[in-house]
Amino acid sequence: MKLNSERPAINIHELILEYQETGCNEVATTLLLQFEPMVKMAAGKMSRNRPDLYEDLYQVGQMSMLRLFKQFDAAQGVQFEPYMMKSVIGHMKNYLRDKSWYVQVPRRVKEKGGRIQEAIDRLTVQLERSPNVEEIAADVGLTVEETIEILAGREYYHYVSLDTPLSSEESGATIGDLLGTEQDDYQQLERRLDLQQAMAHLKKEEQQVLHLAYVEGQSQRMIAQALNVSQMSVSRIQKRALDKLRKYFAEAKEEDDSRSGPKG
Repeated sequence: MKLNSERPAINIHELILEYQETGCNEVATTLLLQFEPMVKMAAGKMSRNRPDLYEDLYQVGQMSMLRLFKQFDAAQGVQFEPYMMKSVIGHMKNYLRDKSWYVQVPRRVKEKGGRIQEAIDRLTVQLERSPNVEEIAADVGLTVEETIEILAGREYYHYVSLDTPLSSEESGATIGDLLGTEQDDYQQLERRLDLQQAMAHLKKEEQQVLHLAYVEGQSQRMIAQALNVSQMSVSRIQKRALDKLRKYFAEAKEEDDSRSGPKG
Protein backbone atom coordinates (compact mmCIF):
# COMPACT_ATOMS: atom_id res chain seq x y z
CA MET A 1 0.00 0.00 0.00
CA LYS A 2 1.36 3.41 -0.98
CA LEU A 3 1.41 6.42 1.27
CA ASN A 4 -1.46 8.89 0.98
CA SER A 5 -1.03 10.27 -2.54
CA GLU A 6 -3.07 13.40 -1.78
CA ARG A 7 -0.38 14.67 0.59
CA PRO A 8 2.79 16.34 -0.66
CA ALA A 9 5.87 14.18 -0.83
CA ILE A 10 7.82 14.27 2.42
CA ASN A 11 11.01 12.70 3.63
CA ILE A 12 9.81 10.26 6.26
CA HIS A 13 13.26 9.61 7.69
CA GLU A 14 13.95 13.32 8.11
CA LEU A 15 10.63 13.87 9.88
CA ILE A 16 11.22 10.92 12.17
CA LEU A 17 14.66 12.24 13.06
CA GLU A 18 13.18 15.69 13.73
CA TYR A 19 10.57 14.17 16.02
CA GLN A 20 13.22 12.17 17.89
CA GLU A 21 15.27 15.32 18.43
CA THR A 22 12.48 17.75 19.29
CA GLY A 23 9.43 15.73 20.36
CA CYS A 24 7.38 18.25 18.37
CA ASN A 25 3.66 17.44 18.39
CA GLU A 26 3.13 18.99 14.96
CA VAL A 27 5.72 16.66 13.46
CA ALA A 28 4.11 13.71 15.22
CA THR A 29 0.73 14.72 13.80
CA THR A 30 2.15 14.96 10.28
CA LEU A 31 3.66 11.49 10.58
CA LEU A 32 0.50 9.98 12.06
CA LEU A 33 -1.66 11.45 9.31
CA GLN A 34 0.75 10.17 6.68
CA PHE A 35 0.41 6.59 7.88
CA GLU A 36 -3.14 6.76 9.21
CA PRO A 37 -4.70 4.94 6.20
CA MET A 38 -2.39 1.98 6.81
CA VAL A 39 -3.24 1.87 10.51
CA LYS A 40 -6.96 2.02 9.72
CA MET A 41 -6.58 -0.74 7.16
CA ALA A 42 -4.80 -2.96 9.69
CA ALA A 43 -7.37 -2.22 12.41
CA GLY A 44 -10.18 -2.98 9.97
CA LYS A 45 -8.74 -6.33 8.98
CA MET A 46 -7.94 -7.33 12.56
CA SER A 47 -11.46 -6.45 13.74
CA ARG A 48 -13.44 -8.07 10.92
CA ASN A 49 -15.02 -10.58 13.30
CA ARG A 50 -15.32 -8.06 16.13
CA PRO A 51 -16.09 -4.61 14.66
CA ASP A 52 -16.70 -3.28 18.18
CA LEU A 53 -12.95 -3.63 18.79
CA TYR A 54 -11.99 -1.46 15.81
CA GLU A 55 -11.53 1.73 17.83
CA ASP A 56 -9.36 -0.03 20.43
CA LEU A 57 -7.18 -1.57 17.72
CA TYR A 58 -6.91 1.76 15.93
CA GLN A 59 -5.66 3.41 19.13
CA VAL A 60 -3.20 0.57 19.69
CA GLY A 61 -1.94 1.14 16.15
CA GLN A 62 -1.56 4.88 16.68
CA MET A 63 0.32 4.32 19.92
CA SER A 64 2.54 1.77 18.23
CA MET A 65 3.33 4.36 15.55
CA LEU A 66 4.40 6.95 18.13
CA ARG A 67 6.74 4.47 19.76
CA LEU A 68 8.20 3.52 16.40
CA PHE A 69 8.85 7.16 15.60
CA LYS A 70 10.86 7.40 18.82
CA GLN A 71 12.81 4.17 18.32
CA PHE A 72 13.36 3.83 14.56
CA ASP A 73 16.98 4.04 13.43
CA ALA A 74 17.35 4.69 9.71
CA ALA A 75 21.09 4.00 9.99
CA GLN A 76 20.27 0.30 10.31
CA GLY A 77 19.28 0.28 6.64
CA VAL A 78 15.71 -0.91 7.28
CA GLN A 79 12.84 0.52 5.24
CA PHE A 80 10.36 2.15 7.59
CA GLU A 81 7.08 1.20 5.90
CA PRO A 82 7.36 -2.63 6.01
CA TYR A 83 8.98 -2.41 9.46
CA MET A 84 6.11 -0.23 10.63
CA MET A 85 3.37 -2.51 9.30
CA LYS A 86 4.92 -5.59 10.89
CA SER A 87 5.20 -3.81 14.24
CA VAL A 88 1.68 -2.32 14.16
CA ILE A 89 0.07 -5.65 13.28
CA GLY A 90 2.17 -7.36 15.95
CA HIS A 91 0.98 -4.92 18.62
CA MET A 92 -2.63 -5.40 17.52
CA LYS A 93 -2.26 -9.19 17.72
CA ASN A 94 -0.74 -8.88 21.18
CA TYR A 95 -3.64 -6.69 22.25
CA LEU A 96 -6.17 -9.25 21.05
CA ARG A 97 -4.25 -12.06 22.72
CA ASP A 98 -4.01 -10.20 26.03
CA LYS A 99 -7.73 -9.44 25.84
CA SER A 100 -8.58 -12.99 24.75
CA TRP A 101 -11.23 -13.44 27.45
CA TYR A 102 -12.95 -10.26 26.30
CA VAL A 103 -12.61 -11.10 22.61
CA GLN A 104 -14.04 -14.58 23.07
CA VAL A 105 -16.70 -13.83 25.66
CA PRO A 106 -20.07 -15.10 24.36
CA ARG A 107 -23.22 -13.03 24.38
CA ARG A 108 -24.77 -15.13 27.16
CA VAL A 109 -21.90 -14.18 29.49
CA LYS A 110 -22.46 -10.49 28.78
CA GLU A 111 -26.15 -11.01 29.53
CA LYS A 112 -25.22 -12.65 32.85
CA GLY A 113 -23.16 -9.59 33.66
CA GLY A 114 -26.24 -7.43 33.18
CA ARG A 115 -28.30 -9.72 35.39
CA ILE A 116 -25.63 -9.61 38.09
CA GLN A 117 -25.59 -5.82 38.08
CA GLU A 118 -29.39 -5.72 38.34
CA ALA A 119 -29.21 -8.17 41.25
CA ILE A 120 -26.60 -6.05 43.04
CA ASP A 121 -28.75 -2.93 42.70
CA ARG A 122 -31.89 -4.73 43.88
CA LEU A 123 -30.23 -6.56 46.79
CA THR A 124 -28.46 -3.43 47.96
CA VAL A 125 -31.85 -1.78 48.44
CA GLN A 126 -33.44 -4.85 50.02
CA LEU A 127 -30.58 -5.64 52.40
CA GLU A 128 -29.57 -2.01 53.03
CA ARG A 129 -25.98 -3.08 52.46
CA SER A 130 -23.85 -4.43 49.64
CA PRO A 131 -24.72 -8.09 48.95
CA ASN A 132 -21.95 -10.67 49.14
CA VAL A 133 -21.06 -12.98 46.29
CA GLU A 134 -23.11 -15.89 47.61
CA GLU A 135 -26.22 -13.74 47.82
CA ILE A 136 -25.70 -12.42 44.32
CA ALA A 137 -25.07 -15.91 42.94
CA ALA A 138 -28.21 -17.28 44.59
CA ASP A 139 -30.29 -14.41 43.23
CA VAL A 140 -29.23 -14.90 39.60
CA GLY A 141 -28.94 -18.69 39.76
CA LEU A 142 -25.20 -18.92 39.10
CA THR A 143 -22.38 -20.59 40.98
CA VAL A 144 -20.18 -18.47 43.21
CA GLU A 145 -17.24 -19.10 40.87
CA GLU A 146 -19.17 -17.88 37.82
CA THR A 147 -20.34 -14.83 39.70
CA ILE A 148 -16.84 -13.85 40.82
CA GLU A 149 -15.46 -14.39 37.32
CA ILE A 150 -18.09 -12.17 35.70
CA LEU A 151 -18.18 -9.62 38.52
CA ALA A 152 -14.47 -9.00 38.90
CA GLY A 153 -13.40 -10.34 35.54
CA ARG A 154 -10.07 -10.57 33.79
CA GLU A 155 -10.96 -7.55 31.71
CA TYR A 156 -10.95 -5.00 34.54
CA TYR A 157 -8.18 -2.90 33.05
CA HIS A 158 -10.13 -2.61 29.78
CA TYR A 159 -12.65 -0.35 31.51
CA VAL A 160 -10.63 1.48 34.16
CA SER A 161 -10.82 5.27 34.11
CA LEU A 162 -7.83 7.51 34.69
CA ASP A 163 -10.16 9.64 36.83
CA THR A 164 -10.69 6.77 39.25
CA PRO A 165 -9.58 7.80 42.78
CA LEU A 166 -6.76 5.80 44.31
CA SER A 167 -8.41 5.73 47.72
CA SER A 168 -10.39 7.91 50.08
CA GLU A 169 -7.24 8.54 52.12
CA GLU A 170 -5.16 10.02 49.31
CA SER A 171 -6.63 13.53 49.01
CA GLY A 172 -8.33 13.04 45.67
CA ALA A 173 -5.35 11.53 43.85
CA THR A 174 -6.33 9.50 40.80
CA ILE A 175 -4.81 6.60 38.91
CA GLY A 176 -4.00 9.10 36.18
CA ASP A 177 -1.79 10.95 38.66
CA LEU A 178 0.44 7.90 38.81
CA LEU A 179 1.22 8.40 35.14
CA GLY A 180 2.23 12.05 35.29
CA THR A 181 0.42 15.25 34.38
CA GLU A 182 1.03 15.65 30.64
CA GLN A 183 -1.95 17.11 28.80
CA ASP A 184 -0.95 16.30 25.22
CA ASP A 185 -3.52 14.09 23.43
CA TYR A 186 -0.95 11.59 22.25
CA GLN A 187 0.53 11.31 25.72
CA GLN A 188 -2.97 10.77 27.13
CA LEU A 189 -3.43 7.91 24.67
CA GLU A 190 -0.09 6.42 25.68
CA ARG A 191 -1.02 6.65 29.35
CA ARG A 192 -4.19 4.66 28.79
CA LEU A 193 -2.40 1.94 26.88
CA ASP A 194 0.32 1.78 29.55
CA LEU A 195 -2.31 1.47 32.27
CA GLN A 196 -3.91 -1.47 30.49
CA GLN A 197 -0.54 -3.18 30.24
CA ALA A 198 0.21 -2.47 33.90
CA MET A 199 -3.07 -3.99 35.07
CA ALA A 200 -2.23 -7.20 33.22
CA HIS A 201 0.72 -7.68 35.62
CA LEU A 202 -1.50 -7.80 38.71
CA LYS A 203 -2.71 -11.00 40.31
CA LYS A 204 -6.36 -11.93 39.88
CA GLU A 205 -7.21 -11.09 43.50
CA GLU A 206 -5.58 -7.67 43.08
CA GLN A 207 -7.62 -6.99 39.94
CA GLN A 208 -10.76 -8.11 41.79
CA VAL A 209 -10.17 -5.74 44.69
CA LEU A 210 -9.34 -2.78 42.44
CA HIS A 211 -12.38 -3.51 40.30
CA LEU A 212 -14.72 -3.55 43.27
CA ALA A 213 -13.08 -0.50 44.85
CA TYR A 214 -12.67 1.76 41.83
CA VAL A 215 -15.18 0.52 39.27
CA GLU A 216 -17.99 -0.55 41.61
CA GLY A 217 -17.14 2.13 44.17
CA GLN A 218 -17.35 -0.25 47.13
CA SER A 219 -15.73 0.37 50.50
CA GLN A 220 -13.14 -2.00 51.93
CA ARG A 221 -15.77 -3.35 54.31
CA MET A 222 -18.13 -4.08 51.44
CA ILE A 223 -15.36 -5.73 49.41
CA ALA A 224 -14.43 -7.89 52.38
CA GLN A 225 -18.03 -9.08 52.64
CA ALA A 226 -18.28 -9.75 48.91
CA LEU A 227 -15.06 -11.76 48.75
CA ASN A 228 -15.49 -13.39 52.17
CA VAL A 229 -12.16 -12.15 53.51
CA SER A 230 -11.20 -9.80 56.32
CA GLN A 231 -11.17 -6.05 55.80
CA MET A 232 -7.48 -6.06 56.72
CA SER A 233 -6.81 -8.51 53.89
CA VAL A 234 -8.61 -6.22 51.45
CA SER A 235 -6.53 -3.29 52.66
CA ARG A 236 -3.29 -5.24 52.17
CA ILE A 237 -4.29 -6.45 48.70
CA GLN A 238 -5.33 -2.97 47.62
CA LYS A 239 -2.13 -1.38 48.90
CA ARG A 240 -0.01 -4.09 47.25
CA ALA A 241 -1.78 -3.60 43.93
CA LEU A 242 -1.34 0.17 43.97
CA ASP A 243 2.31 -0.20 44.97
CA LYS A 244 2.82 -2.50 41.98
CA LEU A 245 1.25 0.06 39.67
CA ARG A 246 3.46 2.83 41.02
CA LYS A 247 6.55 0.65 40.65
CA TYR A 248 5.56 -0.36 37.11
CA PHE A 249 5.16 3.24 35.99
CA ALA A 250 8.33 4.40 37.75
CA GLU A 251 10.36 1.68 36.03
CA ALA A 252 8.70 2.42 32.69
CA LYS A 253 9.60 6.11 33.05
CA GLU A 254 13.22 5.27 33.86
CA GLU A 255 13.37 3.01 30.82
CA ASP A 256 11.93 5.71 28.57
CA ASP A 257 14.34 8.30 29.97
CA SER A 258 17.35 6.06 29.44
CA ARG A 259 16.22 5.23 25.90
CA SER A 260 15.66 8.88 25.00
CA GLY A 261 18.96 10.10 26.42
CA PRO A 262 19.93 13.77 26.80
CA LYS A 263 18.56 16.18 24.22
CA GLY A 264 20.47 18.81 22.27
